Amino acid sequence: MEAEKEISFFEIIQSFNSLNIQYLIIGRRAVILYGAPVMTADYDFWINSNDKEKSLTLLQNLGCELSKDIRTRSPIVFAYSGTKKYDLFFHKSITNTEGQIITFDRCYINSDIIESKKDKIYFRVPSIDDLIKLKKIRSYNAKDEQDIEFLLQAKKILHKKNT
Repeated sequence: MEAEKEISFFEIIQSFNSLNIQYLIIGRRAVILYGAPVMTADYDFWINSNDKEKSLTLLQNLGCELSKDIRTRSPIVFAYSGTKKYDLFFHKSITNTEGQIITFDRCYINSDIIESKKDKIYFRVPSIDDLIKLKKIRSYNAKDEQDIEFLLQAKKILHKKNT
């Protein structure tokens, strides 16, 4: 599946922000936004389930091809735009491999906003602690371990700045 016109990550973020869609950028893309010197081709979003139809309608109107119908009950939908694939998660809560329950609402309340003044855009990401918990949703691999190590270092640096 591949939509003809490629919609940029920034365009999606700006649209989510302008429509007040509650979203979190998760996965390695969020780790990069915290400053990690790594790369990824993944675009993962955790979106408030109450905003599901609004966000899917928006993506379809932007030209994305959706893996499921807008009214699907599935908590996971993929949106395709050119060569990009956006993974959209609409779970109310997730339990990681350590048995920790992570709710969207709590994660959103604790989230950080990272601004790019140059690009005049802001990104909403889980707090470092919540992102570490989210990194443990699956049995993690070397990339996840590297990401967690970076996030722990970033947390120490941010803690020193704030004291």
